[in-house]
Amino acid sequence: MNPNSKLQIRIHGTDGSLSTFNQHEPASIERIIKDVQRHDLFAQPRIIIASKSSLTTFVASKIARIDLEGEPVLAWKPKPSSKAPDLVEISEQEFLCQAEGRDLKNITRGNQRHTPGQRFVGFLDIQLVSGLHIYLKFHGLAALPAERLQKIQSFLTLPSLSFRFPGGGFGVVNLSNATKFTACPGPAEVPTGAWLANEEQTRQ
Repeated sequence: MNPNSKLQIRIHGTDGSLSTFNQHEPASIERIIKDVQRHDLFAQPRIIIASKSSLTTFVASKIARIDLEGEPVLAWKPKPSSKAPDLVEISEQEFLCQAEGRDLKNITRGNQRHTPGQRFVGFLDIQLVSGLHIYLKFHGLAALPAERLQKIQSFLTLPSLSFRFPGGGFGVVNLSNATKFTACPGPAEVPTGAWLANEEQTRQ
């Protein structure tokens, strides 16, 4: 790691607040990157950041997302996981252009026909309690129906979700502070107990 490289840490609160911190020291950077990837990151009571002149404490349950950017995480890649695909954050404009422009929301689930091993593109819209949205794009490999349903069930139990930035770096969203997330196109299989209903398209 370049000793002159800088890591920027951005912590977004559920109230819309944003706190930004910087770190240049390689050992501290390595620890922060490792800690942010913990599966129980938001399960701990507090996240504490100590600077040269102050001590800042965040209630972990009130954090919406944490972003890490800078040279130390330019080449960050997610750890292989059966629960979540490799996700990349995109802008709202790109989401609307690619997902809604291709009318993916109106593709009937029963018409999803993917041969196992076939590549496909999907999109995810996560709405936070603050009303802000996180738009994600992913590439996946089609699996057998039973395996697809198992992956969906596992995904719904995730406490947090990591995603890459197009220019390098990554973010982690606290899913306990997400009020809604929509996948499109929707998978052919649905979890047991899911309500079957069509969403009305409303404009504000």
